[in-house]
Amino acid sequence: MVPTLFPFMMISSIMVYSGADLELGRMLSIPLKRIYKYSTYGLYAIFMGFFCGFPMGAKVVSELCENNKLSKEEAVSLLGFCNNIGPAYFLGIIIPILHACGYPNTLPFLFGMYGIPAIYGIFLSRHFAKTQPDKSLYTKTQPDKLRERISLTSCLKKACAENTQSLIMLGGYITFTNAFRIFLDFFRLSDNIKRVLSSFLEIMGGVQTVYTSSLLPRNKILWIMTALCFSGISCLIQTSSFLEKVHLPLAAYLKNKMILTLISFGYYALLLYVISWN
Repeated sequence: MVPTLFPFMMISSIMVYSGADLELGRMLSIPLKRIYKYSTYGLYAIFMGFFCGFPMGAKVVSELCENNKLSKEEAVSLLGFCNNIGPAYFLGIIIPILHACGYPNTLPFLFGMYGIPAIYGIFLSRHFAKTQPDKSLYTKTQPDKLRERISLTSCLKKACAENTQSLIMLGGYITFTNAFRIFLDFFRLSDNIKRVLSSFLEIMGGVQTVYTSSLLPRNKILWIMTALCFSGISCLIQTSSFLEKVHLPLAAYLKNKMILTLISFGYYALLLYVISWN
């Protein structure tokens, strides 16, 4: 977690505290403003969520909300689709698994992992725009005051302290969730079912557990990709820790996550069993 997540956490926090998130959001507004009906800060949150992966999507949104750069309504809408697995993990772990299971063409799986949430986000953004007055999309914030008040040294100090604590908490959540795998042994279930269920507890170890099972290759891929979309109970707990700081509802996040998981499961089932893509 330290080499793969901590640098992203630091960069994100420094950008939020220094006001650089506004500049990046303005750059992103050129290609994205017509697609997503969110504020400039909302577009920044979308970029960071998809680029860095979970739980960074939730962390960025909570930081922006905490600094009054996002309304709670916009934050809830954004959380519905921008807290997904990061491309670094997908490219480094999932694509080799797809190749090993006989699926050299990975574009349909990339679309399922990122295209489906991106399209779902378009509908969420339209719904958000309809329920908010136009001025709410361009909320006046105080980035200039933040730049004047917080120096780079102060940004580094604050970001390092907060993110170190967050990283320790995330590691604890993962360890805690993994410990629950032992309870699966108390149920009379086949080894393959236990492996699939474990992937919905904690995704990092769960993916490897499913991959080394005796399931057919397409069954492995179906459950791995579905579990990746759900992100696991561990990620849900990690996300809740960020939402709790700014009093954002976990229920709304979970509802959208379940909808996306069901849509993705249907998509992958169609891809693997009906179209028989390989």
